[in-house]
Amino acid sequence: MRIAITNCSTIALALAVMGTQGRAQSAMDHASHASASSAGAIPPGQAAYATMAAVVAMLQADSTTDWSKVNIEALRQHLIVMNEVVLEAKVRQTSIPGGASMGVTGDGHVAESIRSMLRNHSAMLSMEGPYRSSVDDIPGGVRWVVTAANPGDARTVAKIRGLGFAGLLTLGDHHTPHHLALARGEPMMHH
Repeated sequence: MRIAITNCSTIALALAVMGTQGRAQSAMDHASHASASSAGAIPPGQAAYATMAAVVAMLQADSTTDWSKVNIEALRQHLIVMNEVVLEAKVRQTSIPGGASMGVTGDGHVAESIRSMLRNHSAMLSMEGPYRSSVDDIPGGVRWVVTAANPGDARTVAKIRGLGFAGLLTLGDHHTPHHLALARGEPMMHH
């Protein structure tokens, strides 16, 4: 059985809800927690763990999974990069005509994680819809410029500025298929 990949926003929302439920459930006594957890009622509470658990569940539910090629460690390494970028990057955003310019920097290896992730995400974002996206290297990271394909589209311009760095990273339907392909050991369009 092949598992259909739903859009990334739906999965991200589900994982966010699962994390919230997990925090609420943590107040339960240990015995109740253990029995509910074994029944699958309490999802994992840590984001990377939850993502890996969801991918493993997809792989287990798919009878065509080639377990000799599965590489959850590759997915874990990618999630480390994502974590560094999302949580450790310093962002300075300014409004520009048609959108926003963001200086995204970090210390040490975080700078390389920023460059790798944003180069790839920028290209995907430009293909996904009403956005134009570019990335240029700067000391310690990148300058990420996102504008509306139609600079006169005030709603899209406001959306770009409102979402900013973190919100723009969540856009697109490529995250979940990318994570699943990494875990399957399949060739990637980016890493």
